[in-house]
Amino acid sequence: MKAPVMTTEQKGCLAFYYHRRDRGGVNEHRHSSHQISITIGKPVDVRWWTANGGRTRLTAIDGNVIVNPAEEPHAGHWDGAWESIGFYVDAGLTAAVAEDIGLSGEAAVRTSCGGKDAATYGLARTLLHEFDTDPLSCRLYAESLAHFLAVRLLRGCMRGEVIPGGTPALSAAAMRRVEAFVADNLENNLSVSEIAATVRLSPFHFSRCFKARTGMGPYEYVTRQRVERACQLLSATMLPITEIAYRSGFASQSHLCTRFRRITGTSPARYRQKLS
Repeated sequence: MKAPVMTTEQKGCLAFYYHRRDRGGVNEHRHSSHQISITIGKPVDVRWWTANGGRTRLTAIDGNVIVNPAEEPHAGHWDGAWESIGFYVDAGLTAAVAEDIGLSGEAAVRTSCGGKDAATYGLARTLLHEFDTDPLSCRLYAESLAHFLAVRLLRGCMRGEVIPGGTPALSAAAMRRVEAFVADNLENNLSVSEIAATVRLSPFHFSRCFKARTGMGPYEYVTRQRVERACQLLSATMLPITEIAYRSGFASQSHLCTRFRRITGTSPARYRQKLS
């Protein structure tokens, strides 16, 4: 059984949490980051109050989303056991994303209560399943996910349009600089910001341009490069798999095994066995 409260450390831009509460409530309070709370499990009757949104009553069912903007006072009461998962998204990062997509003068994260977002729900469910491996310890993943969630939070300002206009792809020269930087720093805990700096783009704009060129986000690209490095070490050395994980840039052997199996369809140990 999961602990009643599990929260990852906020790594500059994002934190993930799981809460299991008995019948009760919370008094008025606020958060320094934007909060996205998603109900999981059995329905529960909820009364919610926010300074800007007033009072709301709803039966929260699996997948329902409550958004509490940063620094907005809110409180609530629930009439039965309530399980939820969610995120704290850095307000400064969200503001930077808003500026990148041309919304700096009008952007505002809005209170919402009871809607659904299948993409955010799916990501949160995956993080809950992988909680023990602390996937947000990977700065590249945490920052990429924070950018994605920032766009979701800003959708109310965008008339339903998630990414306006076309996105130019990285030039061949820029792509070569990125490839070289990633290859030279693969064992480090890279961030989108560090990679974007090599081509003098903002992290959010870089991620869009990178995907336009490669068809994948920076996190997926770097993960594939790390798995390729792990394959090379598995075939060329007899290093323990734990050591290979660290030399390939994974936070732990467990993290390596999860990503390795997802990409290759087998475990590192079985991969090495097939080579012998």
